[in-house]
Amino acid sequence: MWPFVVIAMVVVVLIVGAFIADAAAKASARDQIRSQLVSALGLPASADVTVDVGPGSILLQALSGSLATVDVSVPELAFGELVGSADIHATKVPLDTSKPVGTLAVNYAVTEKNLAAIAKNLSGVDITAVTLERSEIVAAASLTVLGATVPVSFGLTPSVSGGRLVFTPAHIRLGGQTFTAEQLTANPLFGGLARGLLKQQSFCVAQYLPKALTATAVQIVGGSLIMSFSGDGAALGGPEFTTKGGCS
Repeated sequence: MWPFVVIAMVVVVLIVGAFIADAAAKASARDQIRSQLVSALGLPASADVTVDVGPGSILLQALSGSLATVDVSVPELAFGELVGSADIHATKVPLDTSKPVGTLAVNYAVTEKNLAAIAKNLSGVDITAVTLERSEIVAAASLTVLGATVPVSFGLTPSVSGGRLVFTPAHIRLGGQTFTAEQLTANPLFGGLARGLLKQQSFCVAQYLPKALTATAVQIVGGSLIMSFSGDGAALGGPEFTTKGGCS
């Protein structure tokens, strides 16, 4: 029986060793990916960044040269004055970071409260409050008309263009009445005020991100404004991730 006992013990040791080696390899991969992203996003070394490389054996995945999926969570990420949280999902992530990933998607969520930090970028007038309603950003202000203070609010439709988060006036509520941009411009009493209210504004996001990431969409979901970015085919260790982008 002794040979069988010895073989069994060796098998157990090998299995335990494989689990330990796999755990160590996962930890190393997580640390490497975290380091690349912390540097690319300009985060402090102590930033709260969670990396998940999936449930499967990383040693088996390593045989193919890449990880099937990688998910990263960044609870706090600042683009200048704008603060939000980011979720990153990548597929076919090479162990050699100089090689391109398969797909890379980033969702950046900004709450209603945090969106108020860029109120000055929403309109040509001073904003006093910002809320999110359905598919619009609603900004409130007050104007002086013939010596009287008139409350005004206007719905802004967010979009992305050239690396910018763009805010386009959709409708305006002024003095208890609701106007479209065309109606307000044509109104004899309020037409003179239309220029500031209807001036399209924007916020450059690309300047805070790696050049590899392109803004593709923005929507309002569950009380947050969510921007989507794509970095398909980019290399985490390549120059497109070490160089910041810009806005056109």
